[in-house]
Amino acid sequence: MKRLLVVIFVLMMLIAAVVGGSSMLKEIRLNRVKATGISCFASMRVLEGAIELYFIDHKEVEKTVEAVNDLINKRMNELIQGKYLRESLQDQVQGYFHELPIPKNALPVCHISTVASGTDYILECSLHGSQDAPRRLDELLKLIRLDPDGNYDASK
Repeated sequence: MKRLLVVIFVLMMLIAAVVGGSSMLKEIRLNRVKATGISCFASMRVLEGAIELYFIDHKEVEKTVEAVNDLINKRMNELIQGKYLRESLQDQVQGYFHELPIPKNALPVCHISTVASGTDYILECSLHGSQDAPRRLDELLKLIRLDPDGNYDASK
């Protein structure tokens, strides 16, 4: 009788560990997705500061949406060589997605571009949105093909 109770107790503990482990895995994966957004917005703030300093030093270049897009998409090396940035921030957040259960050939790309905003511009990420209008977690999960539990879903 005592052995039966011990076996039942051990089975209950194993079931609890499996259920707890799967919910922890879900939280870890969803927190990783949230962390990519935080990292992306931090990169956008750094890039925005570098762009502003570049245009302060290069008054001969008119600061337009097209000029900013050209700078971050085609001439990022000018920002690096001018010591405005240490390294390219374009698509940098993609590395954080390697820790998620996403196939290597389907890793999402986090690409920053410039969008007109009245007389100025705002930086916007293809995945995370802008700092003023971040993409909701459920929308981001759909974009990177994860279900609400953080598992990869190729059918999305």
